[in-house]
Order: sequence, then structure tokens, then C-alpha cells
Amino acid sequence: MTWIGDGGSSTGAFHEGMNLAASQSAPLVVVLENNQWAYSTPVARQVPIRDLVNRAQAYGIRGLVADGNNVLAVYSAAKEAVDHCRAGRGPVLLEVKTMRMKGHAQHDPAEYVPKAMLDYWKARDPIALFEKYLTDNNLWDAGKKATIDARIGQELDVDQQFAEESPLPPPELAEQGVYCEGCHTIEAEWQRPQAEVMPPASSVEAVWTVPDFGALRPAASAPKPAISVASHLKPAAHAPKHATKPLPKPSEKAHSKPDAPPAPESDLATAPALRVPFGRGPKDKAFRQEQQNAKDARRHDKRGRHR
Repeated sequence: MTWIGDGGSSTGAFHEGMNLAASQSAPLVVVLENNQWAYSTPVARQVPIRDLVNRAQAYGIRGLVADGNNVLAVYSAAKEAVDHCRAGRGPVLLEVKTMRMKGHAQHDPAEYVPKAMLDYWKARDPIALFEKYLTDNNLWDAGKKATIDARIGQELDVDQQFAEESPLPPPELAEQGVYCEGCHTIEAEWQRPQAEVMPPASSVEAVWTVPDFGALRPAASAPKPAISVASHLKPAAHAPKHATKPLPKPSEKAHSKPDAPPAPESDLATAPALRVPFGRGPKDKAFRQEQQNAKDARRHDKRGRHR
């Protein structure tokens, strides 16, 4: 299981990883934390879809979405995703919708977030919602809540004091622990017999069966597509009359019109060559001739008299 944000899901590495996991049917759960903002860019400006979980369809994998501010909803969706993977059914993309209540970092005051949006999500604080659930279902009382709050405060005070009273580390520690230089033994911790995960037991014979040989053959039970496979070979029934004229046959000249006979070979020899309207410049002889003709035309008025 791993996590990524809405902005991170727009990167190439995310899609490459999801595609590899899907093709390998890997037991991978990716929790996509949609907190509405990739720094100052809202999700609506990142992608043309509302639910990022729809991206799972592109890889043929399971996609789940949950209220990220509901503790029980997240637990239920995460358990379903884990059970799906452990059953060997491939990876799962789990989108949890929540909100980043502060800036991207300490330097970011998040002034780009509408106040009404912050007020909406502030009323859906996950801790307050879960406390209300515990109270409404008689799972705790005021005394138990006070005991939990006091323990949390005490633990935070101890950790804060430890951090503030700890001396700064010596600078030379920055280069230590980067590479293992024999300080300890690194070896695989096999959870399965090695014979099962090493060749030849793990080898797969490179002989593949491709259903329908990859041809485009919709299933009989599938709904009829809006545009059939051969629709581009014949005009639609509602097409305008000018669109129903047959295209020129391959044997006809490319410059001829559908209703006109092909031009004689003598005309083809003297016809001007087709020109692409890009890259015209001083080295284009035809362009220079056009410029000269335009200058000559400006030297004469409408009656053809020389100025």
C-alpha cells in the first residue's frame, strides 16, 4: 500500500507505475488523497474529470472512492481494497476526498483558496465527525473522552520537549549512513520457498494466446457503439447532400474534382505546383514573384494609369 496526492497522480511516473502493476496483477493498493489542490491549482484545472478514481478504468483495475473525512468510510474502503488484492484480483486505486486546510508549506498562506470552501470543509473535520459518531452510538462518555485527550496532550508534550532539548547533530553525520559499507548484512527475507520464486519454477513459457488476434470485434452483449467500425467508409443517413458524393477513386488524379473529368496531361505540365503556406520566405522564388507583382499593382490605379 502506498499514497499519492491529486497533483502527483498527474505525473508520468504515477501512470507508468499503475500500468505496470495492472499488467502484472500486482497486489498493490494506491490511496489517492484528493485534497482539492496541487499547490495553488485546483483539481478542475488539472484534469477534465471530477472523480480521479475514473483513471482506474484506463488500466482495467478496481477503483474505489470514499469520504476522506469519514474514519469508518476510509477503513471500510481500505479493507475492501486489501481483501481484493490478497485474493489475487490485481491492484486497486482508492480515492479519498478530503481538503488541505492550510497552505502547501509554511511559506504558502493559501490565499487562493475561497473562504467559503474552507468553511465548508472546516465543518467536516474528521476528528469532530468521529467524536460525534462515538457519542451518538454510546461508544464513549465524557470521562473516557477526557482521559484520551489528556493522554494525547501528555504524549505531545514529551515529544516536543525531547525535540527542543536535543542538540543539533554534528555536520559530519550528514554524509554517514548514505551507503552501506559493511556495517550490517543486507539479505532478502524470504516469505515463500525460494524455489517458487526463482527459475525454473518462476519461469513462464513465452507462448501467448491473443484472443481474437487483437481484432476489433465488439461482444454480442455489448451495447452498439455510437460510431460503428465501418462508419467512415460510407456517408451517414443524415449527412448533407454534398457529403454523399463519392470520394475520388485511387486511379483518379488527386487535383481533379469529383464532378469534373481529369485534366489532360498537357495541362498538368504547365500547372503551378502546389505550395504549402508555411515557411515562405525570401528564398521562395514564387513568393518573390508575388511580392514583385504586388508592387507593380500598387504603382497603377484602378484605371490602369501610371502614378
